Amino acid sequence: MRPDSAPDTREEPYLLGTDAEEKRRLETQHRLWAEWAHDLWDRAGFGPGDRLLDLGCGPGFAALELAERVGARGQLLAVDESARFVGSLADEADRRGLTQLEARVERVEALRLPPDSLDGAFARWLFCFLPDPLPIIERVVSGLRPGGRLVVWDYLNYRATALYPRSPAFERVLAAVDESWRRTGGDLNVGERLPGLIAGAGCRVLELVPLSRFARPGTALWQWPTGFFFGYVPKLVEAGLLTEAERESFQAEWREHEQDPGAFLSAPPMIGIVAEKR
Repeated sequence: MRPDSAPDTREEPYLLGTDAEEKRRLETQHRLWAEWAHDLWDRAGFGPGDRLLDLGCGPGFAALELAERVGARGQLLAVDESARFVGSLADEADRRGLTQLEARVERVEALRLPPDSLDGAFARWLFCFLPDPLPIIERVVSGLRPGGRLVVWDYLNYRATALYPRSPAFERVLAAVDESWRRTGGDLNVGERLPGLIAGAGCRVLELVPLSRFARPGTALWQWPTGFFFGYVPKLVEAGLLTEAERESFQAEWREHEQDPGAFLSAPPMIGIVAEKR
């Protein structure tokens, strides 16, 4: 369903951008992690007829699947601050005939939900960007009915990400990524705080699910870190967090690892949380 009003074409600043290249990266990311998302939705009991929220939906790859999951009797509200992403999602929902999907341009910090209007909510890779997750969590919980389920997926202990054999150039890149997030008020270790924040907002934490994988050169999963780091490292150079020489060193070491049959990446540790409103 198209947004009720034409979205402002000016884009809110987003750390990773909202251009076509970033949309393709996010599509690859969703595809590679879809199985894990489906598992969390199953654990939460998301199903036909449910009224769900996808908070910080981006281009909407998860939102489209959630809309299909709830079916014509359900409702899926997808919210993101990017007019470009929301417009793309609305067009795709129209193309598929998913009238149960409403795509809305809105900052999550300004979200207003009627009490008890949701059976469930999903937020993936959102809270790591926010200076203060608690008010947003409280807003979402206020919209859940008693017994409604909240599913959150985010980063935990990001600096535990490692490239093997060990790569000094990659470790410098990780430090720069972490610093770039902190400069904008984000936190790549937000997962360590989320269970407590969710419990404090009036939910019972039902499950904590570890989300981590090993990526090897030549596999589909290897595309995920390659796409991110090769796209983001130049921005770190522009921001003064890495030198051009450090960028070149990182890319050279990465390509060397791609030729090493014993090389692998321990992907960023993440946490999946399934909670229920009391």
